[in-house]
Amino acid sequence: MGVFDLFGKEPKTRNERTSRFKGANNGIGDVGHNGPVSVFTPTSYEDVELIIDAIRDGKNAVVHLNELTQETSLRILDMLSGAIYALGGGVYEMSKNIFMFSPSGVEVK
Repeated sequence: MGVFDLFGKEPKTRNERTSRFKGANNGIGDVGHNGPVSVFTPTSYEDVELIIDAIRDGKNAVVHLNELTQETSLRILDMLSGAIYALGGGVYEMSKNIFMFSPSGVEVK
């Protein structure tokens, strides 16, 4: 049973999650997807899956939460904090509402 089963959603395949973000930068901010750092500006709670995928793939994820309500920002932070704990990574607050999540084995100084 996956975490998304708790919310009554069918799990998506990796291609379904990433297909809408190929090409232009369209809101979630997948700027550095091929490099060691991916930058995300989530627009809803559903975008968390893509952020976790990037971290699981060994990339640092910079997450800007400026465009969200406080409630949605807290839900996203809670989910990402749980994922980063399970993956053995770390979280760093870069500035107000901007966080960097790093995978296991990556130290940010």
